[in-house]
Amino acid sequence: MGKSRKNHGASGGLVFALIVVSLVVAFWQWIVFGIILCAFFRILWVYISKDAHPYGTQKKQRPQRPQPVRTRPVAKGVADAPVRPKTTPARELPSPDYLPRWTAARRFHSDREHDDWQKRFDSVV
Repeated sequence: MGKSRKNHGASGGLVFALIVVSLVVAFWQWIVFGIILCAFFRILWVYISKDAHPYGTQKKQRPQRPQPVRTRPVAKGVADAPVRPKTTPARELPSPDYLPRWTAARRFHSDREHDDWQKRFDSVV
């Protein structure tokens, strides 16, 4: 014959499950009654605690958190910028007749000079 297979305590879990199921079947009315009673007392406790504290309990205030560190400067509006006085030059400006003016004739001569220079440059190469 072949080897005999013995059951080494594997039926212990089955026996325990059968006992639990039989207890639930036997006392199901008491279990349901306990659940209902627990729910009733929880609801009752809510109403009793409301009557004891009509304004509710104050929440504990957390310590104030520090402000986060700014990574960028805050943009200021135009109105917030300080008004600067108008700057004046350290010395007098030269007279207007001294300042060079780009007239049509001057522009023509400068273009002509540039064209002459470009021709000489191209002829060297």
